[in-house]
Amino acid sequence: MDNANIDTSIEDSEEKNKLKSRGSRKSALDFRKYTKQIWLAGLGAFSRAEEEGNKLFDSLVKVGEELESKTGELADTTVGKVTEKAKESVSETKDKVEKILDTSVNHSLNRIGLVTPKDLQHIEQLLVQLHIKVDALIEENQQLKEKLNKK
Repeated sequence: MDNANIDTSIEDSEEKNKLKSRGSRKSALDFRKYTKQIWLAGLGAFSRAEEEGNKLFDSLVKVGEELESKTGELADTTVGKVTEKAKESVSETKDKVEKILDTSVNHSLNRIGLVTPKDLQHIEQLLVQLHIKVDALIEENQQLKEKLNKK
């Protein structure tokens, strides 16, 4: 390399160093500036949150109270409806179980030859019908006797 080239290369590298140091000073200043801005923004946000936080909190409490009131009424209504449906279901189930039990007991009693309440009711109906027929025959017999006695 000749001396002219060495001189220009030295001058170029000195200029590059100056630019680098200016750039690093500028970026350090920018970093400090942004850091301070971020810090100030955080303080501002904290201050605003503190001021408006109480208002927001009170507003949220009010909304919560209204919601609780509405859901309480809805819950009471729902519980009432569910209770009624449960009562109806229990009553229906009880009736079904009683019918099944009656049928099963009567069937078992019939198989071993014992009389069931249904059998007794049927016999009672037959007796009433028989009594009516006997009374009709007695009356008819008396009418026939009276006709024979007149002749």
